[in-house]
Amino acid sequence: MRNSAKKQATRKRRRFWILGSFLLLIGILYIMPVFLIVINAFKPNSEIMLSFLSLPKSLYLENFKEAMRLMNFWVAFKNTAIIAVGTVLLSVAVSYMAAYGISHLKGKLSDGFYLFFVLGQLVSIHIVMVYISVMSTKFHMNNTLWGLIVIHAGFNSSFGVMTYTGFLKSVPRELEEAAAIDGCHEFQIMTQIVLPLVKPTTVTVSVLFFLWSWNEFLLPTILIGNAKLRPLTVNLNMFKSASGTEWNYLIAGLTLTLIPIFLLYLLAQNYITNGLMSGAVKS
Repeated sequence: MRNSAKKQATRKRRRFWILGSFLLLIGILYIMPVFLIVINAFKPNSEIMLSFLSLPKSLYLENFKEAMRLMNFWVAFKNTAIIAVGTVLLSVAVSYMAAYGISHLKGKLSDGFYLFFVLGQLVSIHIVMVYISVMSTKFHMNNTLWGLIVIHAGFNSSFGVMTYTGFLKSVPRELEEAAAIDGCHEFQIMTQIVLPLVKPTTVTVSVLFFLWSWNEFLLPTILIGNAKLRPLTVNLNMFKSASGTEWNYLIAGLTLTLIPIFLLYLLAQNYITNGLMSGAVKS
């Protein structure tokens, strides 16, 4: 019996190490592109052309200084931050209020509205890009940060409604009824009673909306022609031309652009994972 138990324990340890080694290898493969971007940000262009995979011979910081100057970094950073924060606030507000209404409807009406928003995730932005361009021109949304915020929020709301609805349907109605008996009106119940209960969802969708709007390239390229209103992703494209690419400046600018979203995701990764898993189970 002891020998059998030892053999079984040995097999379990072996499987554990094999699985762990495999997952470690997968993790290294996923992190490798980011690692290569960071190490090449500290190389001059000649060294990058010589070997993209080698470590830098020295920390060449001129790439960052020149990239920031050419990109007008702080102006572009401000524009990107305004777009990202504005998108988060508007997207969360619209998603939560829509999901709150859907979760309180009954029968097929609730299912119909929920399906309407969920189907919005099937619509690719590329399919409706012509219509967005025409609409933004008609409503004078071109060359405005608020125009980008409104359009981003429109695309984000389908995911936000889907995520919020699963949580809101699990909130006990008795809690809302007790608040109503105590004198709370509907808006107070929605914002002061129910909203704190769905904090994991709010953090999850807020971080994802921030990341999506921060990394967006297509919409700003089409809708923003004013150089003073361009976000970081559009200004990064200035290092590419028909005659070639200034890789050292492009990679340095890309590294600077990645730092805020990397820190944000690092701080909020537990909320994102837990929020999405809980939402999927409750839905």
